[in-house]
Amino acid sequence: MKNIKIIFAGTDKFSSIHLNELIVKKFNILAVITKIDKKIGRGKKIQFSEIKKIAIKNKLSLIQLNSLNSEKYYKILKKLKPDIMIVVSFGLMIPNKIIKIFSLGCINIHTSLLPKFRGPSPIQSVILKGKKKTGISIIQINDKLDAGNIVYKKSINIKKKDTYKTLKKKLCILGKKSLIKFLKNIFLKKNISIPQKENDATYTKKIYKKDGLINWNEKASKIEKKVRAFNTWPGTFFFINKIMIKIWKVNIVQSHKKTTPGKIIKADSNGILISTKKNFINIIKLQISGKKKNTVDKIIHSYKKLFQIGNII
Repeated sequence: MKNIKIIFAGTDKFSSIHLNELIVKKFNILAVITKIDKKIGRGKKIQFSEIKKIAIKNKLSLIQLNSLNSEKYYKILKKLKPDIMIVVSFGLMIPNKIIKIFSLGCINIHTSLLPKFRGPSPIQSVILKGKKKTGISIIQINDKLDAGNIVYKKSINIKKKDTYKTLKKKLCILGKKSLIKFLKNIFLKKNISIPQKENDATYTKKIYKKDGLINWNEKASKIEKKVRAFNTWPGTFFFINKIMIKIWKVNIVQSHKKTTPGKIIKADSNGILISTKKNFINIIKLQISGKKKNTVDKIIHSYKKLFQIGNII
């Protein structure tokens, strides 16, 4: 099993944890592919990807690029005579010409139970939709978005308080275990390949900063899901006197009262209670623009004037 010759492609921390698992388990990694370094800030400081850091630390052959649509990289990869390409949070398309190099194909680890929630934001989307289960799907890469045959699938439960951050961590642990299990199945010749049911497919959309703006005319249940789904990015927020207030933790307070959505009902050490289309949202952890995030009980007295009872926000 350890003699399977692997090319690994990824970029972020999620992918780096999977790469590290392969290293710990002593798999034969011929090369690691990641994107070209980013330049950030006014000083144009170079930012290495998490994948690059691990590759350098473990003295792995590193290929950096912004596209695989090049004869140069086709020749490089073909010369290595790899068996399989493992793609995790890479963000670049894999051309068919490249896929054909690998005798065991190219596989991708996707954070949903495909064919549901294809696309760029499956973790956020299952929380927004109030789903009770999600999981990891390992698929064969083809020329369509997340549509390849499923070669391994494993589910987990979503807890009521799960945020994007906590759920992603759980899926990362599940993902690296699933990857090793899949590779073992290849060795034991127990691997499967099940076509996805296209009629059951659903798609997620790219999330933008503006999506985090709270609309108090929505139900409290929908706002609460948004707070969890967008933690940590883009966050959920609203404005008072042009000051941005970020919300990090809330609970729902049931109410049959008909009150103008966005009205501040109460503001004390127990929370900031705001009316919605149905029920109230009680903010218990927040962040004033330019300040650190904190629980309401620790900052409410300093910002009492900002949260005047009866004001509509």
